Parts: sequence; structure tokens; C-alpha cells
Amino acid sequence: MAEYIITTVGGDSIGEGGAYNSGKKFIGLELDILGETLNFRIGIGKDRARLADIVPLARTVCAGITDIVVERTRNDGARIPCSKGCSPCCSRYLVPLSVPEALRFKEDISMLSAHRQESIWRSCLLSARLILSQKPPKPFMRKAEEVSPASPVDLNLVSNWYMSLKLRCPFLYNHLCSIYDQRPLACREHFVTGSVRACRGQRGFAEVVEMPVQMPNVLGQLASELEGTPAEAVILPLALVWCEENPERAERTWPTSTMVERFVEIVKTMACRNLPTVAARRKAIIGLSKKRRAASQLCQSLSG
Repeated sequence: MAEYIITTVGGDSIGEGGAYNSGKKFIGLELDILGETLNFRIGIGKDRARLADIVPLARTVCAGITDIVVERTRNDGARIPCSKGCSPCCSRYLVPLSVPEALRFKEDISMLSAHRQESIWRSCLLSARLILSQKPPKPFMRKAEEVSPASPVDLNLVSNWYMSLKLRCPFLYNHLCSIYDQRPLACREHFVTGSVRACRGQRGFAEVVEMPVQMPNVLGQLASELEGTPAEAVILPLALVWCEENPERAERTWPTSTMVERFVEIVKTMACRNLPTVAARRKAIIGLSKKRRAASQLCQSLSG
């Protein structure tokens, strides 16, 4: 439950439960995101926590990082078309969940009304049936059979295979996310510069805005270290079924301080490692975006 870990940002409590008081232990997290300092003060609410309990904290840190990156990108002149009702990415991309997210997702869904739960399960099962009726690319299947780590090439093959299924997200209704507050971290981090038309596969261009910290990877590494297993990802439509098949993993606990301290270490390490590359790529994308916009304006003026 979220009451295990309570995050405070700027003195405001974020989380649930009444465990927060001055006698609790606090852990700080300070990040430099594109030259802007981001501070978090994390209070430990209980002695032990499950994997699902780290997810609210991850969502809070993710929101802080994406807010800065998106604002800076827009201020630098790049156009980010992502907005409410814009859903091409919800109809094209494979959405992975880390193990903690999958476990938390099931808990979040269980808090909804019986009618809503039934509807979500039905949608997931329909999507799962289609996914499981198809075979992923052979190179990836060989890696899975060998229990070998998948390379970026393998993962791209799977992503392209999933895209070929033309499977709409089971939680997309009238171009809106029906689980917006519970949406995966991969969705929370996904922004593009360019045009909506390009996202739909039409003319134009769209470049993904890279984040200095990929929170699904953070939780994937954290779960892997705590459980002593290879890093895993669960496809969103299969998450509920996966949780039903792995009930024991939802109940296992670790010292909360250990979990949070390692989370903080992984986030800091990833930010330090990725920031130079992200900053350089971001500069290149913004420059290209400005050139394309200038060329488009020139074409419009000539045609007019």
C-alpha cells in the first residue's frame, strides 16, 4: 500500500496513510535535470515494504523530471504536440511494465467498482488472446529459450512485431486513457517533438523526447536486485494475468529503508550516466526542429 512510503516535496506530503510524523526516517534525493535542481524528501512510513509500494514514489519522481524536461524543451522552441485526446502512441506501441508496476497496477484496479473491474479484465483478456495467438520474432524466441539477456536489437524486433498487430491499448476509450491516474511510467515519460500527423504515420516528423532517467528501467533494476532475478518486463495487456500467475511475488517484503536507499542510488547513477548524452541529443533535436519549422514557413510563404 502507498502508506508504506510517503514522499514530501517542498514540504507538501504526497501519499496516503497517517504514518508521517517527525519521528520517522527521511531519505533525500537531489537531481540535476538540465541545470535545474530537483529535490525530494522521502519519509519512511513502515519498516517493511513490497515491490508495489515503491511505485507511487517512482511516479512522483517521474513527474518532477518530465515536467522540467518538457518545459525546457518547449521554452527552447521545440513543439511538443502531446495533449489530451492525442492517442496515436496508444494504438501503436508496446507498453512495458516493470514487475513493481504490474503488481501495483493490479492493486489499483482492485480498488475500482466491480463493473469497472469486469470491463478492464474483459478488455485485457481480449488483447491477451490476440497477442498470445501470434508468435514473436524467432531471434527473440531463441534468446527467451536460452534465458539469455535480450539485446536492443531483439527488443526492437519485438516492438516492431507488436506494432504490426495493430493492437489498440485496451484502456483507450474515445481517444482518452481510462486509467490515466494509474497509467504506466513508460506512458508518463513518452513525449515527442514534431507533428501529430507524423505520429499517425503520415507526413511530417516526430522525435521522442529523451528523459535522463527512464523510471521503468529504474524499477526493473531495483526488482531484479531485490529478488535476485533477471530484469523483467510485462506487456501491459498481460499484466493482470501475469499477477494472477505470480501471487507470491506480490506479498514478499524487504526493509523499506533498503528499498528506498537503493532506488535513490539507481536514479542518481542513471541520471549522471545519461544526462550528457540526453543533453547533446536534445540540442540536436531542437536545432533540427527549428530548421524544419523555418523550411515549412518558407514553403508556405512561397506557395502563398
